[in-house]
Amino acid sequence: MIGAAAWSSGKRNYRFATAALREGRFMWLFTRIAAASCFALAILVAMVQVHPAGPSGMAARGAQAAVLLSAVAVGARWRWGLWPSYWQAVIVAVWLDVSIAVLAVTMSTPVAGLCVVLFMGLNGVFVAFLMGWRTQMVHLAFCCAVIAVIVTDAAFGAGEDLATVALLLAPTLTWVLVVSLCGSWLVEYGRKAVRETARSAHYDPLTGLRNRRGMYAAVKSALSRTGDPITIVAAVCDIDRFKQLNDRDGHAAGDAALVAKAEQLRLLAARAELTARIGGDELVLVAFTADTETDVAVGELLNRLDPLTRADADVPLTASVGIATHSTSDPHFSLDDVLRHADAAMYDAKRGGGGACVVYRPGLTQPARHAAAVHRSAPLVECDCHS
Repeated sequence: MIGAAAWSSGKRNYRFATAALREGRFMWLFTRIAAASCFALAILVAMVQVHPAGPSGMAARGAQAAVLLSAVAVGARWRWGLWPSYWQAVIVAVWLDVSIAVLAVTMSTPVAGLCVVLFMGLNGVFVAFLMGWRTQMVHLAFCCAVIAVIVTDAAFGAGEDLATVALLLAPTLTWVLVVSLCGSWLVEYGRKAVRETARSAHYDPLTGLRNRRGMYAAVKSALSRTGDPITIVAAVCDIDRFKQLNDRDGHAAGDAALVAKAEQLRLLAARAELTARIGGDELVLVAFTADTETDVAVGELLNRLDPLTRADADVPLTASVGIATHSTSDPHFSLDDVLRHADAAMYDAKRGGGGACVVYRPGLTQPARHAAAVHRSAPLVECDCHS
């Protein structure tokens, strides 16, 4: 039985492989190859029906006919159907292993059965690429069980020439196990290298937060998973007097302060929120909320981000924070606009001396500026920021 770790790892690998196929525009090619493999299996089954080493008896022929029909159905599913879910892909892998096992044990001779088992190596490639090595271990265990059944039958009941069986057993084990394991190793380390490359392209090496590209990609992905309109809440944080710190104490001190603020922001962010460094000492938090709960979400975010505006022993610099919102229901919605408005609110906080949170509110006639910078008890500062 596959443990929870194997299922979890398989799902992660499946999502990664699926994303890679889509990103590289290879989804079309992969589905056609999978469909062609299923149709080729159906043709193989049809051919062995007239081979001397093929099935003998109605039961064996009936089992192989069921494999032939299912191969055509699965091939059609890959060719003309939608991309399968993880569980559907697992079912296909199990079906292919069981189908090849049925073909192998219903052949008239063990040698012919071992020849059929060779095709399990192709399923090993499928499993390794889409689901990872843990799931492949289950596949390989099943392959070994099928090979053991065929060899036992040859040794004790089939009257087969054992020398011929032993001669064919070596390449069968090599292809089904050794080559499959080596391929799995290459796929796994290639996957790891691609993940590290992708991470370096989407994450800031100094703070560990997403970079601008990573933030945009994560927001796009989050919005693609959401059917109903939602409101994007963006908070832009800029460290006060950061340039003076760099000039006075050197870039090492500036980097240390930036890392400390970034870690503080990461700890203040909720699980579903995104954090990023989009340039210099400018940090961003992006949250998602229902349109009807925007005011509540902004108030809660103000309270949560208030520690960023304060200096303490661990983080001796304050930060200015600007917050803006925009609903995706707006036909002119743009993440750039949300960030621009939050940036304008942040600079309004800086003009008031820094160490404050300011919410972008267009249309206010008498904005209350920088009160929080002087009176910490005032949790909300609003501004009419024209950017």
